[in-house]
This record gives sequence, structure tokens and C-alpha cells, in this order.
Amino acid sequence: MRPRLLDELVGHADAKTKARIAIQAALNRDEPLPHCLLTSGQGGVGKTSFAAVLANEMYAPLASTSGACLSTPVDLRNALIRLKPRTVLLCDECHRLGRAAAEELLIVLEEGVINVNSNGTPIRLPLPSFTFVAATTRPEALSAPLSQRFGLRFHLLPLAATEIEQVVRRAFDHWQMGVEPEVIAGIAQRARGIPRVSIRLSERVRDAVQSSRSTTASRQHLDMSMRIEGIDEIGLSCEERQLLRCLADAEPRPVSARSLALALGCGVETITTVMEPTLVRFGLMNIGPGGRRLTVKGAEHLASSQGGSGG
Repeated sequence: MRPRLLDELVGHADAKTKARIAIQAALNRDEPLPHCLLTSGQGGVGKTSFAAVLANEMYAPLASTSGACLSTPVDLRNALIRLKPRTVLLCDECHRLGRAAAEELLIVLEEGVINVNSNGTPIRLPLPSFTFVAATTRPEALSAPLSQRFGLRFHLLPLAATEIEQVVRRAFDHWQMGVEPEVIAGIAQRARGIPRVSIRLSERVRDAVQSSRSTTASRQHLDMSMRIEGIDEIGLSCEERQLLRCLADAEPRPVSARSLALALGCGVETITTVMEPTLVRFGLMNIGPGGRRLTVKGAEHLASSQGGSGG
């Protein structure tokens, strides 16, 4: 279901325009694409798919790794030494690069060489020309010198509901399964503008259809699968609604992320990086110097969802 070319990629019009110009220029020069930095406010918006599309448009092989796998310079060298010319190397979660590996990467991106020791003698080995694509939801975690090494920058935003509907339609077409228009609209409404979420919800609806031995996804299948998943009308999970309830119970006092983590039985990072971005983007909560507060819109949604999907 992943797009292969820019024309197949849904949304991201500005990023696609920039990519088309850069790709055509690189092909005309018979050079690889400049090193790229792919960023987004949250995961699932299509950074991996975008990197694969860049490789396909450049007629280049794609290799993948992650920042967590490149904690030392040796890890980085082992990943680079195997690259074929013109390869597009995607490093997901690049903000998790080890400090020493990140410093080595500066030289790699600037000079196209790696430093190795042979019997105590330092040797600079030239690398084949390639494109390093760093993908991250935390670009601020990259050092300024490293961030400045990327010639191309793409920031991917959540998709509009109409664009998400195209993603959902493509998924059901891929499964060769009929789907009613209101099911497509219902999934898009709950997907938060995130393609990965829309695919996950579509898969749950598909399961409901197949378990009932039907051939077409109906509103009944949508309602049943969303109720089982605990997803409400705007796509909030049970845990996210519980977070809002914690804020409502604490009014008028602000609440810290640590207090919310203790109340929900999860890690602070889960609160700050998984739950809060969506709730803040939807205007359901605010984060201020004193902590987290429920907004009027959040209180209204919480009241309307009482007794709804998943409680």
C-alpha cells in the first residue's frame, strides 16, 4: 500500500514540489540527491514512505537503519561501508544517534569519508556517493553543526481529512474489499490526520468485516470495531480520555506530566510525546509554566464522550 512515486503520495504538496525540483536537478547533474532532513511534529505522517519515494524517483537503492542502532562510530562505519553507489540511506529516529556517532557523521556528510585505524595508523576511506536521509520528530535534539549539514529539509504535516480518505480508500482497494462512503469518512475523522493511524483503524474494520463473513465494510462494522478499540468520534483513545479526566478532576490546579504518568500508569515520555501532542493540537488541553490544564473545548468533549466508546 505504500506509495512508490511522488504522484502516488497523498498530500504534502509543498514537500513534493521541493522534491521534484531537487530530484530533476540531481538527475540532470548525474549526482545523488543532497543529504535530507525529514521532520514531523509526530510519528506516522509518512517520513519512511517519503524516503522510499525519493529513492524510487532517483532510481536508487534504499537502505534503512535507526539512530538507536548507530550508537558508536563503529556502528556508523559498518552501516556505511556496505553501501552501494547512489544508495539512499534512511536513518529513522535520527535524534537517538550516539554522541560519538553523530560527531563522526559530521565528517561523513561534509567530506564523504570515514576514519579507520589500521595498525594504529589513521586512514581516511572515501565512501561511494550516497544520500543520507535523517528522519526525526525531534529536530531540536540534533546538534546545530549536524543539522546544518543537510542540503534539503522537508517538514511533513498531518493530512487533511479528504487526503486521509484517499489513504483509506487505497487500503480497501488493496484488500479488494468494498467499503461504504460513511465508513471511509468515519475512519478519516478518527485518524487525526495521521496516515499510519488511518491504516491501523482500517485494518480493525477489515477484521470486523472478515469475521462476519461480509464483503463490504458498513457503518455497523465501523461502530463495532471502534467500540472494541475504545476510539471515540474524534479518534481519542481510552487513555487519552482518562488523561483529560485527570485534568478535569484537578481543576483549577495545573497538573505536572509526572503526576499524569503516575495516575495513568505509564511513563512520562508517553505522556509528553505520545498523548499530549494530539490533545494540544485539538485544543483540548494547554501546557503552561505551572503544568497542564483542561480547556473549555476539552471539558465539552469529555462531557459528550461520557458513556461513549470505551468509556
